[in-house]
Amino acid sequence: MAELATEPIVYSFTDHRVYREESPLVIAEGEGIRIRDTAGKEYIDALSGLWHANLGFSDAELIEAATSAYRRLPAFPCALGRGSVEAEALGHELLAAAEGRFSSVYFAASGSEAVESVLKFLWLASNADGTPDRKLVVTRDSGFHGTTLGAASLAGIPNQHAGFDLPLPFTVRVPRAHYYRDHLDGESRAEYVDRIVRTTRGRIEEAGPENVAAMVAEPVMAAGGVLVPPEEYWPAMDRLLTDLGIPLVADEVVCGFGRLGPLFGHRRFGLRPAAVTVAKGITAGYAPLGAVLLGPDLTRSVAGAAESYGVLGHGSTFGGHPVAAAVARAHLRALAERGIEARVAALEASLRACLEGLLELPVVGEVRCVGGLAAVELMADGASRRPFDPERRIGRRVARKARELGLIVRDLGDVLALCPPLITDAGDVAEIVSRLRAAITATLKEET
Repeated sequence: MAELATEPIVYSFTDHRVYREESPLVIAEGEGIRIRDTAGKEYIDALSGLWHANLGFSDAELIEAATSAYRRLPAFPCALGRGSVEAEALGHELLAAAEGRFSSVYFAASGSEAVESVLKFLWLASNADGTPDRKLVVTRDSGFHGTTLGAASLAGIPNQHAGFDLPLPFTVRVPRAHYYRDHLDGESRAEYVDRIVRTTRGRIEEAGPENVAAMVAEPVMAAGGVLVPPEEYWPAMDRLLTDLGIPLVADEVVCGFGRLGPLFGHRRFGLRPAAVTVAKGITAGYAPLGAVLLGPDLTRSVAGAAESYGVLGHGSTFGGHPVAAAVARAHLRALAERGIEARVAALEASLRACLEGLLELPVVGEVRCVGGLAAVELMADGASRRPFDPERRIGRRVARKARELGLIVRDLGDVLALCPPLITDAGDVAEIVSRLRAAITATLKEET
């Protein structure tokens, strides 16, 4: 039996065998892209908290928006046919920002709630449309979509299922898009994409396309390893889904609100989703909020079903909270007024240039970068794609060494993920990569 926890918090996404030995990092304050712990030690947070602090940790405009909103209306639900001025205005602004591609917005309190909600809406729509068997959902290996029962069932990350009696049996699992790790010797990117798309088609056809409600996918996988798909991937998947009559739900909990450059991440790849889930960056992390943007077809089906049953039996007390909505509106304004898309393009260029210098290290197999997301994949031998023994926990040890050097990154196995605030400049990027190089070098030196 496990020992009684000595910490007051059960930390999520945490190896509890480790943190009780090392003690959790407790942060006291933050400014810009830097944070300080309770001992006063300063770190560059190159993960933006948990993929969300787009504008850093002390943005005066967002703080003022929250403060002012608390004075006007500190709490009110978006339920029972009632809502706040801020939530109503944010709904209109999100639909306008999406340029007419969507018809309605449902507010939740987190990304997991947003994904869980869209799953229920898909099933509700299937019943309303007279296709009650259309309940399966296509999802990919290494995908992450949240931690509630339905959202975690979509995940392609084994530790989200172990011990939880998951996944629930409504998924059709298909391959991820990770050319570096998964391509066959001599296989080009185009050939690799053709192979995994054919595999995807086969698995969907085996399940029956008529039984599939949607495919839920991140434009770029974040927690699965910051997997940037080959340029041929999304056009091929779009053709496949269109051919099979399966709508796409774009999970942009990480990829939205400038993280990939455009306001909505699916635009980076020319996708046409039937719905989009967002959270995290919608408020730059300054208040909890999630949302689902529903296209016309799904809006009609959900509205029709709600009328048939007399009520939409789904809701969230804190979804569309007036303070969170006010912060989200301020964030939308800031993204537009500060030219964030251009700044993200510059950030991407800086990250790419600096990270590619790490390829000279024999243990760096690949670096990946898109917008303000990046990753460094560590290998025992990068050229031959020979991985480290997982028991050595090289990625975790490098992340720990980076923390000692004043840098926060995330180890996803032996992949080091970076997601710096979108305000990070070229000088800060150089410092981030310098510290990361030092952490990799020091860790491997300890091995010899």
